[in-house]
Amino acid sequence: MLRVGAVRRSSAHPLRFPYTDTLKILQKWGAGCHFYGNGTDAELDEFEALLDAQDKNAPILALFCEFPSNPLLRCPDLPRIRKLADKHGFVVVVDETIGNFINVDVMPYADIVVSSLTKIFSGDSNVMGGSLILNPSSPQYQVLKATMTADYEDTYYPEDVVYMERNSRDYRSRIKRVNDNAYDVTSFLYSRSLMDDSTPAEGKVIKRIYYPRYETVEHFATCQRQPPTGKGGFGGLFSVTFTSTAAAIAFYDTLLCAKGPSLGTSFTLASPYAILAHYAELDWAATFGVEANLVRISIGQESADVLKSWFETSVKAAEDAAAKEQATTKA
Repeated sequence: MLRVGAVRRSSAHPLRFPYTDTLKILQKWGAGCHFYGNGTDAELDEFEALLDAQDKNAPILALFCEFPSNPLLRCPDLPRIRKLADKHGFVVVVDETIGNFINVDVMPYADIVVSSLTKIFSGDSNVMGGSLILNPSSPQYQVLKATMTADYEDTYYPEDVVYMERNSRDYRSRIKRVNDNAYDVTSFLYSRSLMDDSTPAEGKVIKRIYYPRYETVEHFATCQRQPPTGKGGFGGLFSVTFTSTAAAIAFYDTLLCAKGPSLGTSFTLASPYAILAHYAELDWAATFGVEANLVRISIGQESADVLKSWFETSVKAAEDAAAKEQATTKA
């Protein structure tokens, strides 16, 4: 999903589904926030109406979004958001961690671009870091630059800097491999899903694949670098939902990759996202399309043959589990 975050003079405003406690922190401290958990064009209509009717003494100060979002890999309409920001004077903060700057260029529409360097920029899972870039063409640049100059404190541990730089040297080639692998895997999953109406639906247990090549395609294309790096240039993260919990469990349990909550690792990593991040609020998460049986997958650097074998085995296990469950129910 998308999260737009807009902040008033003492408040914040997110656009897309939030990760774990992000929304709770914004709601608990400060003057609160306006939350648009789907980040759709219709919700941008609502946001625009809010801006037009806002209290001029307590205006929206900032909007936060991801490009694409986690875990539903949807992209907001950044050109429209930029126009609204220029009209109403708020700061646009875009997190491009999942898209990554090899695949997308969000800078023309943002005042601030942030990214988690812990993820695919490093890839090796042995160092943490993050980046924040100010857009020198932003109407807010002078104020933001002055604030950064006054408040910035360099606390990055020197050895972490060394490891981060070393890990990043093959960044572009790793992005190409990930783009290629994810494109091939999602093509296979699509062919075995209900999304593919060119083949019979009988026996299929994959409900949907969330990936930029299938979600908000036109908004992703606005910022997609051309020509793309590798196949499609859509990145390595995608999510899958299933027609039954039994199918989801079988798929996840038999998938022979590492399991864990991160993403962007050089090895393929899967997680039961909603169960892991929103276990105490699954019904709430479902209202924004994040189903309890959603499996999020971050594709790594494995060979195409290895990945094909893994996912063929897991899809077959999911289909068998669903068929067994259906047979038991009928009996």
